[in-house]
Order: sequence, then C-alpha cells, then structure tokens
Amino acid sequence: VNKYYILYLNKKFKEYIMKKGLTLLITSILATSLFADEIELQAVGGKNFPDRKKISIYNDANTLGVRNNIFFSKNNALQLAYDRLKDVQGSKDAHRYSVNYMRIQRDNGSKIHPFFIIGGGYEDGVATEQLFMNAGLGATVELTKRINLVGEIKGIKKNKDDDFDVNTNIGLGVMFGQEPVNEVMKTDCVTEEVAPKLVKRKVYIPEDSIVIDDKVDCVK
Repeated sequence: VNKYYILYLNKKFKEYIMKKGLTLLITSILATSLFADEIELQAVGGKNFPDRKKISIYNDANTLGVRNNIFFSKNNALQLAYDRLKDVQGSKDAHRYSVNYMRIQRDNGSKIHPFFIIGGGYEDGVATEQLFMNAGLGATVELTKRINLVGEIKGIKKNKDDDFDVNTNIGLGVMFGQEPVNEVMKTDCVTEEVAPKLVKRKVYIPEDSIVIDDKVDCVK
C-alpha cells in the first residue's frame, strides 16, 4: 500500500510541477511583453480531430482559442496560446496551454504573410493531464493596418497517451504597439518615384521621415 501511495504522490507532484512551471513561464513572457515593440492578440475558432489510427477518448470537437504574439523583431515572435476543446467526451471540455516560437514573413511586400510555429505545452484533459509538442503552418491576411485575418493548422503530439491530434483554426488578430524599426539604412538612396512605393509596400518607413535630397536623392 505504501508503495502505491508513494507512486501516487510522485505522479501528483510531477503534475503540480508541470502546472507551476508552465504558469511561471507564461507569467514571465507576459511580463516581457510589456517591453515588446508590437503585440498581436488573436481570437480563433475551429475544429480538433483526434487520432484516427487508434481508439481515442476524444471526439471531434469544436475549439475556441486566444493567441498572444509577442514580437521581438519584425518576423519573429513568442506565442502564448490557449485552446478550449468543447465537449470532447460527452459534455466535458479539455484545455490546452502552449508556448511557441513563431516565424512570420511580414516583409514580403504582400498583404498575405505565411508563418510557422513550433513549441509545446500542457493539456488538462478529461481523463488525463499531460505535456505535448505541437507544430503548424498558417498565414495572416491584412484587412487593415491593425486588423488581420488568420488561419492555421497544427499537429499535436501528446507524450502520455501518444495520441496525435490535428487542430485547424480561423480568426481575427489585432495589432498593438509601435511598428518595427525602419530597416532601410540612411545610406539607402531612393528616387522620388521609389520612395512612395517603399511606404506602400509597408517597409515600415514613416512618411514624415522620408526626405528626398534635391542633389543626392537619398533617405535622410
């Protein structure tokens, strides 16, 4: 009896450490976000598909989620993600929390910006609590300067029951904060014809900072 009791306590202790560790990590990243140049908050909804190769305790489930993308450069961000899986087993829900690295191509001269994410997290499931790894692809589409349409698909590999879920989402994102620092160097020469195109293509040059020299035609 003592042996099983010790194993039970060990299991609970590990679960406690996983929860506290993830909470500490998320809190630290949120604190760091206060100093970020830009933050994007996303609200998404979609569908979760459990592993079809074996019997899963989960049904296909509708999902609702939020994303906090904290940009530390124009194309790189840390993503805090939460997803609620609705009615995965009867009327019971499951919850996922994850921290991901996000690489997005925002300087491609287009309104469509592809991205990929990779990371891991913690699932508070119906019958079990476990860690997971996830990776995915997606894209954002600029609707306005601050509002984006977002779509993503990702695979989720769980460490305890070895399930592999597929999760798809679509939603809206809102940008907050300043735009990334102008990456065009002061020595980059432009003509009066090219300068407006740079602004239009969103190379993040404030219009009032572009001065065309009458003699040299350079950005100053």
